[in-house]
Amino acid sequence: MSSGSIRIGIIGGGAAGLFAACQIKRLSAGRDIRVSLIEKSSIPGKKLTVTGHGRCNITNRKDVSLLKEGYHEAVNFIYPALKEFGPEDTICFMENELGLKLKEEDNNRMFPVCDSAVVVRDTILDYLKGSTEIICDAKVMEVKKDRVFKVKTSKGSFDFDAIVLSCGGSSFPKTGSTGDSYKIAGMFGHTIVPLRGALAPVRLEDGSLGFASSLSGVSVTAKVSLLCGEKVTASRTGEVLFADFGLTGPAVMAISREVPADISGMNVSIEMDLIPSLSDEEFDMELQKLIGEHADTKMATLLSRFATASVAAEICSKAGISGLYAQGFTKENRKKLIRETKHLRLGLKDVPQIEKAYVTRGGVSLKEVDRKTMQSKKVEGLYIIGEALDIDGISGGYNLQACMSEAYLAARSILEI
Repeated sequence: MSSGSIRIGIIGGGAAGLFAACQIKRLSAGRDIRVSLIEKSSIPGKKLTVTGHGRCNITNRKDVSLLKEGYHEAVNFIYPALKEFGPEDTICFMENELGLKLKEEDNNRMFPVCDSAVVVRDTILDYLKGSTEIICDAKVMEVKKDRVFKVKTSKGSFDFDAIVLSCGGSSFPKTGSTGDSYKIAGMFGHTIVPLRGALAPVRLEDGSLGFASSLSGVSVTAKVSLLCGEKVTASRTGEVLFADFGLTGPAVMAISREVPADISGMNVSIEMDLIPSLSDEEFDMELQKLIGEHADTKMATLLSRFATASVAAEICSKAGISGLYAQGFTKENRKKLIRETKHLRLGLKDVPQIEKAYVTRGGVSLKEVDRKTMQSKKVEGLYIIGEALDIDGISGGYNLQACMSEAYLAARSILEI
């Protein structure tokens, strides 16, 4: 770009688009920069306001060398962005420029002290006043490039020297993420990697649904593994929440992205280990000890020492030992109890619904974007950031940090800093 006036269009006012506008303001240093943010909704940042369960998990304070491992196949692509603008830079910007004090919680997650994602969004909008023209209720219908980019919207047409494409993915469409990024990127010949839900709840098949629905609202700490046939393809230990449709919670959502795109005809299931701190053999020894010491006690009661009473009762029912006492409890019965407690199999009904997912897996192919600038390799002046890209991070501040890091690279490249 020239050192004179630059017209920059940001298409999409979600987290990535807002962060891009912030970075452009921060880095422009009094230059004649005209920025227009085009948002199809009535107000920007709708999805941002639901992040972190409404509290806004802004980033994760892990060292970048560890943080990058949370981006799955995109680890090598995202690393330069994280190195250039990492968690400490995000924290500094939020606290020193936006005036939002942050606090660190478990697993290095960073939240605003106010515990309000709405406050974060509104603070960003206040910061952008005077530097960024925000055009709401403007649906983009066409984007072309001749000498400049020509963007046709429901609110009129605009010319830009550079465009930041940040319309998000296809997850949580009620917040405005309806795949617009892919349509626009497709206008310029970009390849779109097939879309799937990530960080999503899973629905269980009818034969397994009764167990989960009977415990709806109950949470446990368990090791969950995704099985395709008998092969473990992903696993995670953490909180699992039972629901009337199946399973949710951080551990389940973390492995949801690995569910095959088409599971019809496949034996795909979730295996739960409800006592991950003990091996099968150790658990068996503990059971035998309790059986010997409490002969007149029901096994469901003894099992409740390891799991909540409601879960213990359902496990005993599934194992076919409801009502049995410790006295006379056979080795075969112990095997059944160990199997259902440590290797609980629950079959999946279908692929996680992208409409219920927090993040989209898939998007613009990373092979077609420069990882050092976020500029399209196909179209000069077109920058693609955020969930529009084929990048999905694990939960815990990873996805918002990726948006901030990518926004920094794009702003720096546009301004030729």
